[in-house]
Amino acid sequence: MIKGSLNSMNYLEPNGFINKFKYYFKRHHYADIIVQYEVYSIRAFDFHIDFDKNGKAFFKYDGISYKTKSIYGILNYLGEKNDVYIKVIFEGKGATKEKRFSNFCHNIEQIYSNINFFGGYSEKDAKILYIFKKSHIAKKIYWYNSLY
Repeated sequence: MIKGSLNSMNYLEPNGFINKFKYYFKRHHYADIIVQYEVYSIRAFDFHIDFDKNGKAFFKYDGISYKTKSIYGILNYLGEKNDVYIKVIFEGKGATKEKRFSNFCHNIEQIYSNINFFGGYSEKDAKILYIFKKSHIAKKIYWYNSLY
């Protein structure tokens, strides 16, 4: 069985005052990606993605957007491993952002060929926006809701 962390990026600091207030009640993880991987042996991660007005991808979950310098820095770390699964979910709204998400999924699948990506759908309505080539290999994952 593969151990996974739900809302894997929840350890990041949220953007904005309202999000910080919501975050207080919704925080699940204190462990960053390296600790999740190295200490807790997490191998499946849950990435919820949205895009800002300039088209830059950022992490978002349940209406809370998170500060991060680069999604690609985290993917670079995980891309060095051979046993990683990442569920990629779209958290935004609108056709333009849906297209950006599809392009984002295509790009990360090409760049990080060691990572087993799956998901590719909208959180809002389960609309399939991208089909990952390795989706069929997503194995049974036990998702942990909290890591402290």
